[in-house]
Amino acid sequence: MRISRIVAAAVSAVVLVAGAQVEAAWAVGEPSVAVVSPAANSSLPLGDVPVTVAVDLGGAASGRVDVTLAWNINGSVEIPAGTCDNGCEATVTLRIGDWDVPFDGSNSVGAKLTTSDGVTVYGGNAVSFQAPSRVSDVRYVRDGQQYSDAVADNSGQFRITTQYLSSPDDVAELRLVDYRTETTLLTATTPFSVKWGTAYYGLADLDFSAVPSGSYRLDVKGRNAAGYYESGEYFWVQVNHANPAAFDTGVDEPDVAPGSVSGNLVITGPLLSGSRPDQVRMTIDGVDRHVFVTPSGWNPGNWQTAIKQTVQFTMDGPVLGVGTYKINLRLLDTAGRVIGTPTDKTLVVTDFTASLTASKLVVGRPGTVTMSADPPKSDPLDDCGLSLREAAQTTWRSVGNWCLNPPVQSLRKTAVVSPRNAGTATFGLNLAARGYYKGFTFPVPVYAERRATVSAPAVPYGGRGTAKVVVQDLRTYGTWSAAPAGITVYLQRQTVGTTRWVTLGSAKSATGGVASIPFTSATNGAFRAVLASSVPGETVITKPIGAVSSATVGWRIAPRTAVRGRAVSYQAIATPYDVGAIASLQVRKAGATKWTTVRTVKVPSNRIAVFGYAFPSAGSWAVRVYRPATTQHAAGLSMALGVKVS
Repeated sequence: MRISRIVAAAVSAVVLVAGAQVEAAWAVGEPSVAVVSPAANSSLPLGDVPVTVAVDLGGAASGRVDVTLAWNINGSVEIPAGTCDNGCEATVTLRIGDWDVPFDGSNSVGAKLTTSDGVTVYGGNAVSFQAPSRVSDVRYVRDGQQYSDAVADNSGQFRITTQYLSSPDDVAELRLVDYRTETTLLTATTPFSVKWGTAYYGLADLDFSAVPSGSYRLDVKGRNAAGYYESGEYFWVQVNHANPAAFDTGVDEPDVAPGSVSGNLVITGPLLSGSRPDQVRMTIDGVDRHVFVTPSGWNPGNWQTAIKQTVQFTMDGPVLGVGTYKINLRLLDTAGRVIGTPTDKTLVVTDFTASLTASKLVVGRPGTVTMSADPPKSDPLDDCGLSLREAAQTTWRSVGNWCLNPPVQSLRKTAVVSPRNAGTATFGLNLAARGYYKGFTFPVPVYAERRATVSAPAVPYGGRGTAKVVVQDLRTYGTWSAAPAGITVYLQRQTVGTTRWVTLGSAKSATGGVASIPFTSATNGAFRAVLASSVPGETVITKPIGAVSSATVGWRIAPRTAVRGRAVSYQAIATPYDVGAIASLQVRKAGATKWTTVRTVKVPSNRIAVFGYAFPSAGSWAVRVYRPATTQHAAGLSMALGVKVS
C-alpha cells in the first residue's frame, strides 16, 4: 500500500518588486504569470526552495499568486493594489521535508495568477528531484518463513525489497508508529545488500521488548545519500508479549437457574518455542470440573507463527443452582504448562431481576414509579405489567403494560400514578420471557396531603390574644378530615414593614385537629402558622392573615369640673410610642350626637399628651382622647368622662 502523507509547505518569505524597477521586462497587456526560478529542467536539493514568479496583472488593480511544487507543496502571495501596476516579481519560499516527500512523477513547479477582475492564468517549469530506490515489498521473517503481516513477541525481523537499486548508497528506513497518536516508537535502517534475481533486499531487526502489546503500523521508505525519501509502503505489526488464550464465557451476564459454563476459546500465535495447545482445565470454587472441547483436535499448524484457532468448551457434570461461583479457566500445552494468563470469572446464576422505586407518593398528587427489570440470560422480555393495590383495598388496578411488541432485552420505565388512599400501597410487577413467568411485589408508603388555616383577633397593644389553627389531612381523595392530635404548630408574626417572621409560641393540636396558641399584641403585621406536613421532609405554611394591634389610651389627669371660659388641663397616656403619632382631645355637650375635636397634639416619646381647653358654656359635657392609627398600630380611644361646667 502506498504512503502519501506530505508535510504542507510553509511560506517563509515573500518579496514584491515594484513595476518601476521591472518596467523594461513587462508591458501592460493581457494578465500573465511566469516562473523565473528555479530554472526549467533544474534539479532541486532537499530543503528550502525559493520560487520567483514574474507577474503582469493586465491592468487589474490587484491579484493573488498560488505556487505549487510537485502538486502537493503549496504557498501563495497577495499582490496588493498599487504594487504591480507595470509588472512585478514575487518570491515564495517553499520547503521539501525530510520524511514526507513530493509525489512520484510530479516533477514540476507551477504558478496560478488570479486577478481582481476574475481572470486566471497559469505558468510553470519542469524540475527534477533526486529519487532514491523505491520499496516494492515488505515481509515479516520468522523461522525461515515470510508473512504479509507480523505477530511478534520481543523481537522481529523484516525483509525490505526494491525492484531497482538507484544507488549502492541507498538504504531502507523503518519507523514503528503508534497510529493512534502518530508517535514514532522505533527506527532502524538497512542497506539493500542482497541481490535476488534482478531485485535487491535487506534485513532489518526490531527490538519490541519495550513496546506495549498491541497493534502498530510499520512505515518503510527508501532513502538516498542526499536525504530524499521515496513514498514507501506500510505494514501492520501485532506485538504479543505473552501467549494469548482468550476465554469468552459470557459468565459476566446472569445465567438462568439451573446454570452451566460454556463458551469459546480463541488461541492466537505466536506461542513460545515448542509450545502447542493441549487441554482446557476448569475449577469452580476450587473444585475441578471436566470440560469438553469441540473440535477435540488442535490445529496442526506452526504455532510459532501468526496462527489462530477457535474452539468451543462446555462444563461437564451437574449444573449449578442459584448462587455466585468463582470460575478459573486455563489452557495447558502438551508439557502441562499454562498458555497465556488464566481467566478468573464470577458466575452469578440467577432468575429474573427486578426493582421498583417511587417518588414520595401523596394522596391527590401525581407521582412516579421507576421500574427496572432484566430477564435471565439473554432471553428477551415479552410481557411486563405493573398493577397497584392501595391501602384498605382488595382489588388491583392496572398501571401499564410494556415489552409486548416487540419484546425488549430489559425494562427501564417510569410510570405516573395518582394514589387515592394514604397508607401502604403494593405495586405488583409481572414479567415473562419465552413462556417463563415471575411476579414481584413492592410495598410503598402513600402519605396524606395536609393543609391548615389560621385565625386571630385584633388585640390592643400589650394585651393577650389566642390564635386558632385548624389542621386537616387528605387521607382519602376528595375528603378532608381532622388531622390527628399531637401535631406541633408554631405561630409566627411578621412586623409591618419587615420581611422577617418571628415565632411567638407553639401548641400541639387537640382532638379535631385544632391548636390554640396564645400571643401578646405588639404591632400590626401578619400572622401565619408553620407545622410539619404528613409528607416527610415537607412543611406546611398557612396563608398569612392580618395581625391587628391597636394603641391604648388612658387618662393621667382628667378634671371632672370646670368653669365656663376658663382653661383646664387634661393629660392622657397613649401607648406605645410611635414616631409621628398624634392625639386629639374630643368633647361633646349633653344632647349632641357627634364628638368635636378641639385640640390635637403630637404624642411625645414619654407618651403623655397634654391638652388645655376652656369649655364655652355651662352644662354637662363629656371628654375623650383619640389617637389615630399609625403604620405600626391601629387607632386607640380613651374612656369617655363626664365634666360639670358651671
